[in-house]
Amino acid sequence: MLLFFYGVLLDSVAEGRVRTMLRGLGPGQPATTSGRLYAVAESGRFYPALIPGEGMARGMVHEAGTADLAALDRFEDVWPDGTGEYRRQPIQISAGGGSLIADAHLYNRAVSANLVLIPHGDFARWLRETGARAFAQG
Repeated sequence: MLLFFYGVLLDSVAEGRVRTMLRGLGPGQPATTSGRLYAVAESGRFYPALIPGEGMARGMVHEAGTADLAALDRFEDVWPDGTGEYRRQPIQISAGGGSLIADAHLYNRAVSANLVLIPHGDFARWLRETGARAFAQG
């Protein structure tokens, strides 16, 4: 199983306990998918929200390996009944010159005025450009 990460689960962004959750993943490679990427503010820090559709989001694709998918889903607020802030589902991505299917955590809320559009679709770059801090748990 492949996993597409585009935000606080990126190795270059992850902090604290989030970094621990990434143990067991296979090596990653750059990837993109269609959609719009937004920044969501929480307690002075930010995390991204991917909305499938027009535009492009950049991230990394990894083999799931022995990563704890249940822990990743809890972190992303995925609920079995589908009412969480995110849902994990397969999406089409581009990586290594080809098209692949990978699971991604997609935003499960309506786009609202408090979301900040990331025009270039790269959360790590947006953090560097704005000086904003990524959301971290523990």
